[in-house]
Order: sequence, then structure tokens, then C-alpha cells
Amino acid sequence: MNKNMNVLGVAPFIAAPTFLYLGLAIVITYLSGEEFKIANNNYTSLAIAGAIMIFIGVLMVISCGRKVLKSFSSGKLMTDGLYKIFRNPMYAAYLIFIIPGICLLFNSWLALTTLIINYVLFSFLIKREYKYLQEKFGKEYEDYLAKVFVKFL
Repeated sequence: MNKNMNVLGVAPFIAAPTFLYLGLAIVITYLSGEEFKIANNNYTSLAIAGAIMIFIGVLMVISCGRKVLKSFSSGKLMTDGLYKIFRNPMYAAYLIFIIPGICLLFNSWLALTTLIINYVLFSFLIKREYKYLQEKFGKEYEDYLAKVFVKFL
């Protein structure tokens, strides 16, 4: 196994197809008229809820990103903050807040299917990061896995 991994890990390989699909779903929603819209009335409420969800998700990503950069450069395993709750809090932020928030903001249930694409990519590609972390941190990583609350994200 490659002992070196970029600080971004497999994120670019998950993000590129995810956001390409999301963009396509949004374009199809707008071209189709009303077919793929979540609601025809009360769009303002959807937009506000979507913006709030995106904001929360972005805060999570920024918070975790700063800590990951610091721990990565020092060669330490990140185990505090949101990492106590989620095994992968930045990916969780996208799956729980950012992508659903974008779907609400753009009023598109078709865009919500992006969650499936994102989670499938995540499930397959994240194994490379897990293997890297296991080889680099060994028992420390195993102990962390035993303690983290949400293991599947």
C-alpha cells in the first residue's frame, strides 16, 4: 500500500462525479417544468431551509478541514471535535446537510437522488483511506474506530 496520501484523500474522486450528477439533475429539473420540483408553492420556505442546511454543512466542513490540515501536517490521527461523533464528518456534512440543502434550494427532488450516487462512491472509494489510516496508525486507529459514535459515515 502507498504509505503516502494527499490531505484530500479520495474526496476529489467522490466530489467530481457527485457534483457533475447534481448539476445535471438541477438542469433537468429546470428544463422539465414542474415534473421534478419538490413544491410549486411556498418555495421561499424551501429556499430558507436549504440555505440553513448548506450553511451548517459548510461550517462542519470548514471546522473539520482546518483540524485535518493541522493534524495531517503533524502526522497525527484526528479524533476530536466532530471526529468523535462521525468517522468521516466532512463526508457526513455533504450527505446530511449540503446535498439535501442544495436540493431544497433548487427545489428539485431529482437532485436528491445525488445522495445515492454520493453514498455509493463514498462506500467504494473510502476503503482506500481506511486502509491507509490502518497502516499508518495501527492500534491507535483501531481504538478510535471502537469509540467513534457513527461508524458508517
